[in-house]
Amino acid sequence: FKIIRYIIRIILLMKVIQEDYIVRLIQPRLTVLITSSSKSGDAVMAAAWITPLSYIPPIVGVAIAKERFTYKVISESGYYAVNIMNFRYVSNVADAGRISGYKVKNKFRAIGLTPIGARKIPVKVVKEADAVLECRVRDEIEVGDHNFIIGDVMYAYATEDFNLRWGLEDYLPILYISDGFFMTIDKDTIKRYVIE
Repeated sequence: FKIIRYIIRIILLMKVIQEDYIVRLIQPRLTVLITSSSKSGDAVMAAAWITPLSYIPPIVGVAIAKERFTYKVISESGYYAVNIMNFRYVSNVADAGRISGYKVKNKFRAIGLTPIGARKIPVKVVKEADAVLECRVRDEIEVGDHNFIIGDVMYAYATEDFNLRWGLEDYLPILYISDGFFMTIDKDTIKRYVIE
């Protein structure tokens, strides 16, 4: 009975979360830069709503609002890249989320990062990235106020800190909390539990 009373008390003490804050319950999340290129130009935006969908074949998905410049560019080209950035570039990533591609001619310059050609797809990627996933759009699903863009990973590459998993020696992930707050983790905060 003690356990049941404890659970009831916890449930009763939990506060109701307003609809527009519910997503924050599953943050922090890895934040990356999504890039693409088309006749409209080169696009780069910060995205925390990204997820793996399949190991084999490798497929990832990213949620992007239709009014974003990056959405327009991906729709035109059919390709995008996921650029995984190190925490030392957190201010650049924050700027990529703050500055609209519709308002600046060269957003890469505006956020202080270097565009270079991708290795296998016709888009720009971020030279300073610690890893890149080059994707071809497979499908798109309208989901509320965002569209979920599903991409086949055509090619991927990373720095030496990735060896079957991130070593967290040099690479520190950018994790978005909300309201412009970011955090990271390092090798000292990792605990391993064997899952059988």
